[in-house]
Amino acid sequence: MSSATDRWIWITDPDSDRYATLRLIDWWDQQRLAQARVMVVGAGALGNEVLKNLALLGVGHLFIVDFDRVEASNLSRSVLFRSEDAGRPKAEVAAERVQDINPDVAVIPFHGDVTRDLGLGVYRRMDVVIGCLDSREARMAVNRACWRVGRPWVDGALDVLDGLVRVFIPPDSACYECTMSEQDYALVNLRYSCPPGFALPAGRQPTTPTAASIVAAMQVQEAVKLLHGLQVPAGRGIYYSGQTMRLLTVTYPRREDCPAHHTYDRIVELPCSVDDLTAGEFLRMARDHLGSEGVLILDREIVTRFYCPSCEREEAVYRPYERVVPDQVPCPRCGTLRLFDTAVSLTGDGDYAGVLLRQMGIPPLHILPVRSPGGWGYFELAGDESRVLNDRRRVLPE
Repeated sequence: MSSATDRWIWITDPDSDRYATLRLIDWWDQQRLAQARVMVVGAGALGNEVLKNLALLGVGHLFIVDFDRVEASNLSRSVLFRSEDAGRPKAEVAAERVQDINPDVAVIPFHGDVTRDLGLGVYRRMDVVIGCLDSREARMAVNRACWRVGRPWVDGALDVLDGLVRVFIPPDSACYECTMSEQDYALVNLRYSCPPGFALPAGRQPTTPTAASIVAAMQVQEAVKLLHGLQVPAGRGIYYSGQTMRLLTVTYPRREDCPAHHTYDRIVELPCSVDDLTAGEFLRMARDHLGSEGVLILDREIVTRFYCPSCEREEAVYRPYERVVPDQVPCPRCGTLRLFDTAVSLTGDGDYAGVLLRQMGIPPLHILPVRSPGGWGYFELAGDESRVLNDRRRVLPE
C-alpha cells in the first residue's frame, strides 16, 4: 500500500502544457488547483496582482468582488486595467483580463459592496477567500462571513512601500477582529452613528505597484498552500518593510470574547429566492423546520416606519437604514425632518409579513439565522445560486 506522501509525478510536454514546470514540484497538484474556488474581494492594485498570480497558476474558479469603477489614477498601479476601461466596473474588467491571461480559468465578476450585497452562501461555496481591501468595515464583513461558514481567508494591506499579510483560519485561530483595538471599533461605529446629512471625509491610502506585487505574491502563496492542505500558520501577520527590506512576524492572541467567533452549523437549504419570498413566508418555513416560532435576526438595521410630526403622515418603509437615511428623512409633503423607527429582528407578526426579503436589503444566496426556544436555525436561500454563481459561460461545480 502506498503512503499518503507517495505521489505520481506527471511529465508533460512544456510546448503543449502551460503547467508543465509547476507539475515538477513534488507536492504540486494541478488538478486540485483547477477544481479550486477562490474569492478575491477587492480588485484594486493589490487585487490585480492577486488575480494575475491566480490566473497564471491555473486556479480554476475565481469570484471577483468590487463595487468601484476604473479611473485614470488606477492605471499606474493596476496591471489588468487599460485607459479605455475608464468608468467600467473593476470586477468586470478584471474578469475579462484574467481570462485573457488564462482561458482555463472560469471567472465570475460581482459588482457590489461586500458589506451588504454579498450573500453568505457565496462564501460557503468557496475554498479560500483573499481580501484586498482598504477599510476596517470591509475586513470586518469578510472576517465575520468566513467565520460563520468556516472558510479560511488571507488578508492583505498596503502602505506606500510597506505591506502586511495575515492568515485567519476558523474556528481555532485568532481572527481579524481579535486584532482590532477599541479605537478601531470606535472609528467603525462613528460611521454608523452619523446623523442625517453628516458624512465622514473619504481618503485614499497611497500605494505602489511594487509593494502590491510583493504582498499579493505572499497572499497567493499562502492560499496555494491552503488549497494543497499544507501547514499554514494562522492568526499571524507578516509585516514587510520596503524601507528596510525586513520581514517581521507577529502572532495575534485569540480573544475568547470576540464577537466575530460565531459559526453557523446545520445549514438548511431552501429552494427560494430573495426576490419572491416574503418575511412572513420565510418565518413560516423556518417554523416548520424548527418545530416552533422563531425570530429572524437581521445583519443590518432596517427602518420600519417614518412619521412626520408636522403633518402627521406615516409611511411603512422596511428598507436598510443606510439606504433611506439621510436622503429620505425630510417629509416629501412638508419638508419637516421625520422621526423613524428601526428594527434588527422580526417575528412572524406585523405588517412586514408581506414585505419581500430583497426590499429589506437581504442579498441573494444569503444565510438567515433564526432564534427559537429550541435553539438556532440557519437557512440558506439556495434558490439564488444559479443567478449569483453563473457568469453566463461557466458555473462553479457542485
